[in-house]
Amino acid sequence: MTRRPNRVRAAVLAATALVLAACSTPLPEPQPDAVPAALPPAVTTEQVEDVMADLSTVLAEADAATEATLLDPRVTGPAREIRAVEYLLARAGDPAALTPVPAAAQTVVAPTTDTWPRTVMVVTEPPADLQPPLLLTLVQDAPREQYRLWSWARLFPGVEMPATAQPEVGSAPLAVDADTLAVPPAEVVTRYVDLLTNGTASPYLGTFSDDPLRAGIAGTRTAFAGVVGANGTLTETYAPLDSGPYAIATADGGAIVVGGFRTVTTISLSDSTLTLGDQTAALLGTSTVASNLVIGWLSVVAFAVPPEGSTEPVRVLGGEHSRIQVQGQ
Repeated sequence: MTRRPNRVRAAVLAATALVLAACSTPLPEPQPDAVPAALPPAVTTEQVEDVMADLSTVLAEADAATEATLLDPRVTGPAREIRAVEYLLARAGDPAALTPVPAAAQTVVAPTTDTWPRTVMVVTEPPADLQPPLLLTLVQDAPREQYRLWSWARLFPGVEMPATAQPEVGSAPLAVDADTLAVPPAEVVTRYVDLLTNGTASPYLGTFSDDPLRAGIAGTRTAFAGVVGANGTLTETYAPLDSGPYAIATADGGAIVVGGFRTVTTISLSDSTLTLGDQTAALLGTSTVASNLVIGWLSVVAFAVPPEGSTEPVRVLGGEHSRIQVQGQ
């Protein structure tokens, strides 16, 4: 018996297998998703509009009741503290105590980030009473938390906001120690406070351009000193807030930086009586003091910081300077 047919059949099968192998399509290999050249904005314009609408609703309900606890879903930080004092003044009869916070935005600065906290800055439309627009800073601390209003700052008349990317593109948030700026964000408020404390003797005198907030604080201090005169002493101290600052890059490589500080004005009297202004008297509960007076202030400041290597000064875009506590005898 011959085995040749088997060898022929085996050769044919092997050739067929080779032909099939040559014609088969390789199995697809899994490919990773393409990495985008830049992160997209963390929020859309529509989402910011929803946040602003909800913030407006929360403010309206809290304002109507002058009840600060109603602010908690959407307001935090300096904004929460200042608004609570505004409610005290409103209940004391001050018709202009509440700062109008418009719901409509004319500019949105959205962050490009995939981490938290996240910061959105909004320039509002001007309030109906012809006051200047506000720069709002809204912060989301964690993925499951709401964006909440951390601060507002009234923009100074005629101020020009630095250019930022369209919200559809987004702007990069900056760390407090970012070294791409003329002054790191964490140092901006510290140096500004040094300038308030030491005036023309401050080494940072040339770092900042003149601004109405600093002039107003100095003017109030001078007015108090003039009233006290030789019948007492006046001291004033300044300290940056423990929270913040928040910084978002601008189109020129600089940044908008928003931070805050506290001021304590202490007056000691000797054989004299001091008559207080309306808001100070309302917070203290009396219109005169004969021994001492301590006023606590909370300030929010918005800065335009130039990029590293620039010879331009830091510009102050706007601010808020509010009495938040008064003690005296």
